[in-house]
This record gives sequence, structure tokens and C-alpha cells, in this order.
Amino acid sequence: MIVHLYGQCAYTDRIGEICKKHDLKLIEDNAQASGCKFNGKTTGSLGDAAGHSFYPGKNLGAFGDGGAITTDDKKLEETARALANYGSNTKYIFDYQGLNSRLDEFQAAILDVKLKYLDKDNQRRKEVARYYLTHIHHPDIVLPEVNDWDAHVFHLFVIRSGHRDALLHHLNGNGIQALIHYPVPPHKQKAYKEWSDLPLPVTDKIHNEVLSLPISQVLSDEEVETVTKTVNSFHPNNSKRTT
Repeated sequence: MIVHLYGQCAYTDRIGEICKKHDLKLIEDNAQASGCKFNGKTTGSLGDAAGHSFYPGKNLGAFGDGGAITTDDKKLEETARALANYGSNTKYIFDYQGLNSRLDEFQAAILDVKLKYLDKDNQRRKEVARYYLTHIHHPDIVLPEVNDWDAHVFHLFVIRSGHRDALLHHLNGNGIQALIHYPVPPHKQKAYKEWSDLPLPVTDKIHNEVLSLPISQVLSDEEVETVTKTVNSFHPNNSKRTT
């Protein structure tokens, strides 16, 4: 499984070659990358199947919660449809222990309208990201690298700082909502406590440094400029390092 985290395509030709060589199924987590492309193909169509999220905060979000699975495998499609419908493909006949996770018509109607604007909305997100990348200049901040602008739709704009907590306090104190995605790595979660002693220094370092700046297609140029100026005005001299 590959995860297109923060809106950036995680697929590479090398991954495809490995899957083909070893006869592996490739699953995409496309929750954060709706509309992203790799060599002209849309993420969610690069592997054997993909999961999509339509949570309201996503690039393609419904009015409420929702999601979808895409695949060109007919058998997998039938199984997925059944699992989302109590485990049934035929009314009152249950082949699996399924769930009620069908996308309702109201959410589908909203998504049908918003889908028409997805490329335009993603383009605006890229404009905001370009501004940040061009105008944020701070010795304590590491900006994300972008090698292919088609392969990133900037669901999130995530920076890194050795004084992350102080920077977060600075931004919040100036009326700017910055968030941490994500504050606790999986191996430190209670659900996976058997892995809590696993030494993953790079993972721990990243989780102590990441910070998401505001990014959305509805941000005005003035708001983006304000965020940038506030980030650049941060002075970490009197703050404690997080890493």
C-alpha cells in the first residue's frame, strides 16, 4: 500500500516494477490526493485498487462524511460493493460480514457538483504553495520539496522546524491556525503499544518537527501574505527546541 500523504503522489515507476516482478497487488491510499497526477494518470488509477476520502476537509469533500473505492478488478468491485452493503450483493442474502458504509445520494449529489471545480481548486492550492515556497525565508524552517507540480495537490502544506511548538504558539497567538499532522506516530499509539519500544529515530524526529500552515482554495492573497510575514517574523532564540 502506498499513501499519497499531504496530497503528494507516492507512486514511482520503480514501485510498479517491483509489484509486477513479484506479482503483488498495489493499493493506493488516495484520501488526501484527489486530482493528483503521475505521468498524466490520476492517482487512484495507478494500482489495483484505491481508497478515497470525501471528508469535508479534503480537496474533494462532501457536506458530511463519505468515501469510495475504485478498481478495474470486477471481482474486487463485487466484493467491495457487498462489504459496503452489509455483506450483501443480493437483497437479504449475505455472503460476508459486512458494514453499512454506502455513500448516500445527498453526499453523492454534492460531490458531483464539486468535482467540476476540483482541478481549479487544486490549482489555487498550488498558487498558495508556490507563494509560501517563494516568500518564506527562515533559517529554522525546512520547506517541502516539490519535484513535479502535477504530482502534488497540497491537501496540506507541511513545514518542519526544530522549534515547532514555539512556532505553533507564535502563529496561533497572531490569529493564524496552524496544526500538527500528526502529533503521535503510529508506533507510539496505545492501539499499537507492542511496538512502542521500536527504535524509529527518523520517525520520531519528523513527528516532533512537522507543522501545517493554512492552505485552501478559499484563502485570499492578503491572508496568504499575512501567514508568510508572520512565519518570517518568528524568533526562536528564547524558545526550547523540540528536537
